[in-house]
Amino acid sequence: MCHGSTNDQRHLLGKPLVQALLPLSERRGVSSAELLRGTTLSVQKLKLNNFRLTNHELMSLLASAEEKVNDPHLWQLVTETLFRDKLSPLIDLIIHAKSLKQSLVHLSRFQNLLQPFLFTPTQQFGSSLQLDFIPVSGLSGKMGQHCYVANCKVGIAILLMLGRSRGLAIEQWQVYLPKEISPLPIWSKWLKSINSRPISALTIPVSQLTEKRPERDLPRYYQALSFCQIQQQTKAQSPFLLTIFKWLENQIEMGGYISLKELAYEMGVSLSSCKRLLASHGYNFQQVYDLVRLHKLLNLLQQHPYSNVELAQRLGYSNPNNFRRACKRWLGMVPDELRRQSSTLFVSTRIT
Repeated sequence: MCHGSTNDQRHLLGKPLVQALLPLSERRGVSSAELLRGTTLSVQKLKLNNFRLTNHELMSLLASAEEKVNDPHLWQLVTETLFRDKLSPLIDLIIHAKSLKQSLVHLSRFQNLLQPFLFTPTQQFGSSLQLDFIPVSGLSGKMGQHCYVANCKVGIAILLMLGRSRGLAIEQWQVYLPKEISPLPIWSKWLKSINSRPISALTIPVSQLTEKRPERDLPRYYQALSFCQIQQQTKAQSPFLLTIFKWLENQIEMGGYISLKELAYEMGVSLSSCKRLLASHGYNFQQVYDLVRLHKLLNLLQQHPYSNVELAQRLGYSNPNNFRRACKRWLGMVPDELRRQSSTLFVSTRIT
């Protein structure tokens, strides 16, 4: 017999973060009506079992909570609620997977069942696996920044809770945050240090990837896997952004032709449909292309101090000057400055 609430929570599959967030906000003096003000959502809509949030609606809600709920512990409490109450079958799936490696595969495949975008395809550097968190928002200005901050904090909190639930030594993990994002208070008890980096990231020792969970509930695992597969089929846009990210990375690596038309063809949709799908995730084509290039640039500099010409070639720029201008636009600094700072961008800062 399967235990837990997975079987009873089918109507929550589309909005687990909302189920965790609204009660916590209420207890901190921010009513649901206030939290939803300025978004296209309403309490009545959210109560409908068949109502599913779009990426833009969820991002608006996360941004609103980041702005209005004055509690630095909020996103950790939201994450703990997700795990404690099993508000998504994905939680059971990643907890009871046979290894952390399998958990990450599931989390990558089904990540949109929790929030629009958690992390990019993983990279291995030496003895560590790195997961980068890319900004996702359909919002502009201050709300867009709130959205990015909330999304990164929730994403990293989910992974840290996963590590703890599996009994792993997460004190060996490393968290990287841009300077404008403050770590959650509980992380000071779990981690030895917090690191500085233009894009949020988390690294995990490769040696932990194959450690098996000592108490694994196989019936619960397979039930959760079935529910996630069913839910993913009803959310056709779920893998869209991650698929684009992988395609762009591969095209850059292989020197292939890159354009919105080529992307639409690869995705099997019309040009206009491709634009709409990108917009639903808060992007236009050039923005997501730039993010992939920035992600690749930071990872290249972790491997070797490449010259500007080498970096331009590896990122698909025919002219190093165009690469230089793009780097200035992305990070507010030219490649030479970034290269000089690369030794400090990725160093640890002691948590006090």
